[in-house]
Parts: sequence; C-alpha cells; structure tokens
Amino acid sequence: MRVASVVFASPLPQLDKEFDYFIPTDLEASIQFGSLVSVPFGKSKTTKTGYVVGIKNESEYGSELASVSSVESSLQLITPEQYELCKAIAKRQAGLVGELLSTAVPKRSVRAEKHFAYSVSKTVNPAQSSRVSRSFVLPGLLDVDQEVHWSTLFAKMAAEHISKGKGVLVVVPDFRDMEVLERAIHSSGLAEKAVRISSEDSLTQRWFAHLRATSGIPLITYGTRGAIFAPSANLGAILVWDDGDDSQIEQSSPYWNTRDVALSRSELEHCDIVFASHSPSAEVARLIEIGYLNYQETQLQTPPVRISETAERLDGETFALISRTLSENQPVLIQVANLGYASAIACLKCKEIRRCSTCQTALWIDPTKTARCRSCKQSYSAQCSCGGSSYRPISVGSKALTDQLSRSFPNATVLHSSGAERVTNIERKGILVIATPGAEPWVEEGYELVVFADSLNMVGLPRLRALENACSKWANALAKCSRTGLAIYVGITGRLADQLRSSKFMEIVREDAVERMEIGLPPASRTLNISSANKNDLSDLRERLQLELPEARLISETAINIAYTYAIATGSETAEKVVRITAELSRASKKRKPGQRVFFVNMDDNKVI
Repeated sequence: MRVASVVFASPLPQLDKEFDYFIPTDLEASIQFGSLVSVPFGKSKTTKTGYVVGIKNESEYGSELASVSSVESSLQLITPEQYELCKAIAKRQAGLVGELLSTAVPKRSVRAEKHFAYSVSKTVNPAQSSRVSRSFVLPGLLDVDQEVHWSTLFAKMAAEHISKGKGVLVVVPDFRDMEVLERAIHSSGLAEKAVRISSEDSLTQRWFAHLRATSGIPLITYGTRGAIFAPSANLGAILVWDDGDDSQIEQSSPYWNTRDVALSRSELEHCDIVFASHSPSAEVARLIEIGYLNYQETQLQTPPVRISETAERLDGETFALISRTLSENQPVLIQVANLGYASAIACLKCKEIRRCSTCQTALWIDPTKTARCRSCKQSYSAQCSCGGSSYRPISVGSKALTDQLSRSFPNATVLHSSGAERVTNIERKGILVIATPGAEPWVEEGYELVVFADSLNMVGLPRLRALENACSKWANALAKCSRTGLAIYVGITGRLADQLRSSKFMEIVREDAVERMEIGLPPASRTLNISSANKNDLSDLRERLQLELPEARLISETAINIAYTYAIATGSETAEKVVRITAELSRASKKRKPGQRVFFVNMDDNKVI
C-alpha cells in the first residue's frame, strides 16, 4: 500500500510534524495532495482529521503504520504552494505549521463543497516568466484623483496579469480598503475574475471562496491580512496596500505580518511583488535603499499645508478657519491621536502620572470615563497610591474634544469616529468630524479642511517608530482632503515642518530609517520578544539565550517577557535556536501543565521599542 503524509491544523507543538499512514487500496483514487482525511491517532486511536501533504511508496517508519480511516473531502483543500509557504513562515517566525494551516484554510462548509464540486474545471498553468519585478509604488495622494488612486493602479496591474493567464493576490488592511478595491475591480470589468477572502463573510461564503481559489483557474484573489496565505493558481503578482498598517500584523502566535509573508511567497513562487502606500514603512524604505525594491512615483497633487508652530491644540487662526469652513457648509476633519477623554492623567496631590501597577504603562480615561491601562486593559479606581482621589488630564482624548467642540459650534453637526465608534462616510456639507487615526470617514470630493491636532504629541512619543507611524496616519488622512482643501499641522517646527509643507512623506521616512539603520536598530535588525507566565522559566531562558545568542542585544526585560534585537541576516539561524531552546526548556519546566504552552515567541515585534 502507498503512504500518505498527514498534517494537522493544531497549535500543539507535539503535533507539529508530518505523520505517515497507509492508504487503503479502495481509497487511493480519492486521495490527492490537499485532501482532508480522518485517521486514528495515538495509543487511544482517537479519530483526527488532517490534510494529505505527500503521497509516497514507503515510510521511514516501516510497516508499523495505521491506515487512513476515511476521506472527508477528495478536493485539494490546500495547495503545495500554500503548504511550502506555511513551512517557511513557521520556520522564520519560530512558530508551528499547524498554527498557520488554520489561517491558510478556513473552517469547512460541507454544504458549499457539495455545490462547488460540480461547478469547477481546472486549467493548465502556463510557464512562469523568468523575470520578476519588485516595486514600491507611491500613488496619487488625493483620493479624488481616481486615475492615480492606488485601487485604480492595482486593478490595472491585476487586469494585465489576468490577461496573461496569471493569478493575482491583493492584500489590504481592512474592510474599508476592501470596499474601495472592489469598486475598482468592478469598474474595470474584472468582477467575474475575482474572488474575495474575508473573515467577515459567512462560513459558506468563505468556504466557497476558498474552493474557487483552489480550482486551478487564475483569479484576482483579494482580501484582508489572512488572504496572503490564500491559494492562487499560477500566481503572477502579489499586491499589498499599506503594509505598515497595524492591521497587517497578526496578533496571535506566530505573529507574522503581511509584508514578510508576501516577500517570502514572492521568492517561493517566483512572482512579481508590489507594495504601495501614501507613506512607506521603514522596512520598505530599507528595501528601496538596498536596491531590492524599485521606487515608482506617480504624478502627485498635494493640498496646501499650513504649519501652526504653537503648542496650543487649536490656536485662534485654526479655530477661525474651522468656523469659516463650517459656515460655508463645507466638511472639516480633525485628527486626534488618542481615543477617550484623556490619553494620560496626573494625580493632583502627588503630581505623578498615574501608571499601571503591572506594566507601568500610563493610564488613560476611556470612553466610559474609566481609568484604564492601554497595554493590559486593567481598570483602576480614581484613588492614587498616595491617597489622592483627583486627577487632571495630561492630554485630552477624542471624546473630550468632541464634547468641547459640540459646545463651541452648537449649530454644526459634530461627529466622533473611532475604531470602536466608527462612522464610515458622511455627506459633503458643514459637518465637523473628530476622528482617531484610521477611522476618518470618507466624504465625496474630500474635506475642505484637515487639522492634525496632535502632530507634536505623535512624533514626540518615546517610541522608535513614532515618526514613521505619524507619517502613515497623516498621509492616509490627508488623502481625504479635497482638491481645494487645506491641511494644518499643529506644533511642528524645523526641517520636519518644511518637509510636511510639500507632503514629502517618502523623504521623511527614508531619512528616519537610515538614521536607525546606522546604529543597528530596526529596520536594520529585528526585535525578538519572548513572554512566559512563569518567571523561573523566563530566567532559565535568558541564561540560555545569553550563552547561545551572544550577538543578540538585550533591550527590554520585565517580569513576564524579555526582548532582544538581532541582525536580519541571522534570522533563520536565530529562529532555529529559539525553537530548540524553548522546546528543551518547555519539556523541563516544572510549572507546565499538559497541553500548556510555556513560551510565546514573536520574532519581529515592532511594539517593544
């Protein structure tokens, strides 16, 4: 009998390998790479389902093998390319293949599968081109300039590849970007050639989309973060919009991000790759700097910019401009850095900034007017450790500013938009919108006035990526300005002010990235962050890493985690060592419970510094 290699979509380390099973003669015709099978597992012969990822004539384990019990689906539910990608990313991220299989293959819908099984016809993939293009595209800045809008450019690129019999994979940060892309795809007459991969769709819709993507027909496969693992026949290009957006980072193990998965997939499948954004990430700036990505800039129209050098959030002139714009029945957008009523608070008695007792993060006042830690989400009473029960806001949040401006402009419509309280679009009339970054509503023809009220605070954050992140948030909001609109940055001075007057986000981020690279900080290196619930296990880990990774630089240590920077060139070697060391220490842990994970490893944590 022939042998099937089977893998399980499981987060358990003990299942992170291929298991061999004999294929009964009567099931051979129903099994192919990617088929879903039921197999007996372990001494108890518990039935488990897994994917076939190899068929061979014999096993290194000899004749002591169990047999496949049944075939749950004879369709190819995971492609060889997907499996190779999962293995590559698991290795890079010191993670498990089983964790990634759950992302690569959505939850099954038997109903959708039965309908689909009779509607598919496979095509033969043409040979891949030997030439691969790698680019970063800076699209038109204003959303109203549709000819050079990123979605229009992506639709044109996709159409070109589809016409050559090649598939295209497009990944965007969130549902709003997906809706914009869908409009461009429909406008280009490509709707029938496109398949959407979205976690917001129903189980049946997701499974049908997955099966269509595995059908062997070159399509435009598009969606949010998880779509980067989606199957795509004869993949010709990967297009990524706004790789630096936080939504492009997976928040659970193994903490991959869209950009790095896209780069790995481009190498594995030998296809073109295009990144585009209004302001580049530092990692993309580095890839341009070293010549890995070509830089392409479209013809840009940028709105006029006014710099308010005062530290006052809304000075007299800015306030007057807001009032005048509203009186002319034109929309105004004010971007505020933080949600809630206060982004930080200080005790009136001891004058100290209130901090979380667990992680020392500054407390803020959330939309429910509760003092809360931004990092661990723990809530606190009004009473300080000094005994004081009163506080003052250090910086007013978006909700408080909305309340203030509602009183200042009683005759205007004042709206608040945030991730938790999102307004997606508004009418083009005298409406004042106060929004947190990323939650700015769309308005036809754009805002007549855009005010960046917390510019100084955003670049002044004690974070390595403060300037880079600020540029991204500013550029995306600035894109919603009208052709005749005005933008105002509050509190910015010097060279940065001069660069912002011309909206030179590429130049700003590049200079910042180069400065960081010169001293060995990201993007010249990556940040390894490992957490554990047990301090003894973490202490043992630190000792081992000090011995076996002497070139890594310790940059942060708390009771529950340790963080290091390490060179990009040693990424695979570092990940392999981390996997081996954490596995050995996990087995030796005295606090470990059955099935419990002792260490959580993030090989590229951009939030640490």
